[in-house]
Amino acid sequence: SQSMAAADILLVTDGEIPDPPVPNEVFDALEYLKLRKGVEIHGLLVGKLESLPLSRICNKVHNFLHKYDLETILSDGQLIPENNQISLMAITSEKRESLGIGWNRQLSRSNPSMPHRTTRLFGRARYYDDDENENDWTESRMTSKKKRKGHRRHGGTEQASTDDAVDDAFLQSVETALLSVRAKVDDVVAAKAWSPTLLEKEREAEGTCWKYKSEITAAIDRVQEGLVERSEEARLVVLAMLSHEHILLLGVPGTGKSILGRRLSQLCNGMFFQRLLTKFTTPEELFGPLSLTSLEKDEYRRVTKGYLPQASVAFLDEIFKASSSILNSLLGILNERKFDNAGGQDECPIRCMVGASNELPDSDELDALFDRFLIRKEVNPVSDEGLFELLSMPQPGSSSCDTDMENMIPLVASHGGPNGKGDCDIIFSDGLDEVVKALSVKADRIKISQDVLHVIRDLRAFVKNELNVETSDRRLVKASRLLKITAASDGRGRVELVDCMLLQHCLWRNPEQQASLRDWLFENLIPENSSKQFRFLLNSLRDEVQLTLRATSGDVSGDSGGRAQDIALIRSLREEALQLASVLEQKWSDISRFREVLEQANHPFLEPDEQLSMKQLLVPRAETSAIGFKTALRDALSLAEALSENGFVPTECRIHLIERLWDNDLATEVTFSETELSMPMKEAKAKYDLETFRKWKRARKKLQIAE
Repeated sequence: SQSMAAADILLVTDGEIPDPPVPNEVFDALEYLKLRKGVEIHGLLVGKLESLPLSRICNKVHNFLHKYDLETILSDGQLIPENNQISLMAITSEKRESLGIGWNRQLSRSNPSMPHRTTRLFGRARYYDDDENENDWTESRMTSKKKRKGHRRHGGTEQASTDDAVDDAFLQSVETALLSVRAKVDDVVAAKAWSPTLLEKEREAEGTCWKYKSEITAAIDRVQEGLVERSEEARLVVLAMLSHEHILLLGVPGTGKSILGRRLSQLCNGMFFQRLLTKFTTPEELFGPLSLTSLEKDEYRRVTKGYLPQASVAFLDEIFKASSSILNSLLGILNERKFDNAGGQDECPIRCMVGASNELPDSDELDALFDRFLIRKEVNPVSDEGLFELLSMPQPGSSSCDTDMENMIPLVASHGGPNGKGDCDIIFSDGLDEVVKALSVKADRIKISQDVLHVIRDLRAFVKNELNVETSDRRLVKASRLLKITAASDGRGRVELVDCMLLQHCLWRNPEQQASLRDWLFENLIPENSSKQFRFLLNSLRDEVQLTLRATSGDVSGDSGGRAQDIALIRSLREEALQLASVLEQKWSDISRFREVLEQANHPFLEPDEQLSMKQLLVPRAETSAIGFKTALRDALSLAEALSENGFVPTECRIHLIERLWDNDLATEVTFSETELSMPMKEAKAKYDLETFRKWKRARKKLQIAE
């Protein structure tokens, strides 16, 4: 146009001029720079031969790097002092950064080896993903590219052959460096792989409780002997006993709840106390009668021998029918394990109280009692399949180790040694007190990983928002300790995600909510695409690395002319890549360990069918996540190696090598048809979401380059 022809200098940026007035030789040089150096040109200063120098046209011109020849830097990757005719300038306007302008070279007339037709402006390469004018710019580039191809066909065959040979040598150099980086990183990743032998060594280490695993399993078998479909209940009552917690069994009468409590007392070698509560139950029935001798001394003391304050295991049926006259004393025994008596507090040796009820509490004053039962389990009648097994048994619900089947209240089981009943009385060789103490000491040193903490946090939010159930801090603290006892019982040094399945028995208010908790845990123990967020961080980190490297032409040490601030930024980005690799290594190790625990399927307190379901559903998901974390770890280490100052990556190959380390769309590949790739950009932007739109643009760009 006339306005363009009248201008002394044209600033040409992406998409502004469909076919800029630039010779084909310039475009050839720009494409060569992009291939060789990774430098993309998003702006050109086009000037006339008779145009005034920049210093006469621009309001402010800043000289920098005047001792070095920029052409040599871009072509050879080295800095050569230049002491005479050539000066390097940069326009320092407020819009310089927004235009991506980095360097400007003004050529002296005394340097005849350089063209005088144009003044070139080199800048940091950047993909303008949200540029609305990309269609115009792409079309103009394709048109110019076709013109240049025609030029080569008619007169530049020899030059093209030479350029192709140089390009082939350059690409071979990049490929060689890439293979070397990958080989070194693969060795490092292989050395970091988690091995199942680490779990074996952890369990066999001194101070673990792995030696009690078989005894705990035997105790569970003892409790469920002769019962049908009560494996889960037996495991939970034993867990409650070992962790000094209380368990609530909710269900209709006649489902074996009292048998579970009585057999638990036999494991404790202590007193078993059982009562059926009604609204007319008096304190004397639970805590013992008043001492007449103490009354003569004006002391209000109860005789507690043989009653609840002296029991090791208690079974209270219809516990929510407790009257207000016994509620406070009952709460003290459950929570503090102390009983107020004659103005003092007697220590209560109770290990576990098994509460039973046919219904949930119906008043606010019973909510505190309900909250004291950390573990809650609904006990249903046996299924149709289980009914056949139950009715086929000679003595359903009985065990060879049961004592005094006809007299169930109060029952004192004192089996301190052999009494002609074989091994019925020998479960814990070191004694139950020693086992409980060892588990408690070990639990204090058990770690809870960040993944488990996130599950507990998110589960509390789910329970509150979706189930309308408030979870107290005390319950969460007790639940976390329960998980630690579980891990210690399995000989492990930390809580695993698999242990979190026990939380389905701790956080519900109504029995129907347990299924929702179970489903949530199955879905969130290993979320789908759990490594995707790290892949996003890795892609963003590489983009920033590439942007900075283009400012230094691949220099990472400062020996080839890179500015000090850019070199410092590159070093910090390398440290960030190493930190990300450290996190990914831990994630890969955690998910591999979790998979191994699932594969073994020998968790002491999870029902076998539950473990089988977890194995079938979560093992494939764990394998996928492990592959994702391993691949991301390898890429992070490769990126750090490519940025190493002491590495073997040539400076001129670095930008191109980093681009080839991995494909951004490798994990979530999306394919587009020819029709979709040919649609206008505005139509594609309206059709796809942001992530898919970006993939569409990258796919179209690859197609255009291929053509």
